[in-house]
Amino acid sequence: MLLPNIERAVIDLRKLTDYVLNTSHPEGRHKARVFLSSLGITVADGEWLANTILASLWKSEAELQSHIHWGAIYRVDMEVVQGQRCAKVRTGWLCGAEAARLVTCFVVGECDETT
Repeated sequence: MLLPNIERAVIDLRKLTDYVLNTSHPEGRHKARVFLSSLGITVADGEWLANTILASLWKSEAELQSHIHWGAIYRVDMEVVQGQRCAKVRTGWLCGAEAARLVTCFVVGECDETT
């Protein structure tokens, strides 16, 4: 199944540039290092990553993880390609009545060789 409210999926660019891709962030720096080593992307590529994730949602399966007060939490794994590099990226989404919002994003491994 596709992510609920996929047509209203929202990524706050600050989630990517200030946290996920920021090598200086106390908690996000580890994610940033993996994005850099696996895909060669940095804070400067935040908008590209956001657009790539949003486009990939339409061809990726969403898995319900749990329900919380504010909505449902979904996991969506996708393959992200940057130049000659490819990585499996896991995204987490909070899906409420109004929209689906990115809450986490990190590299989980390499792409399959058939990709």
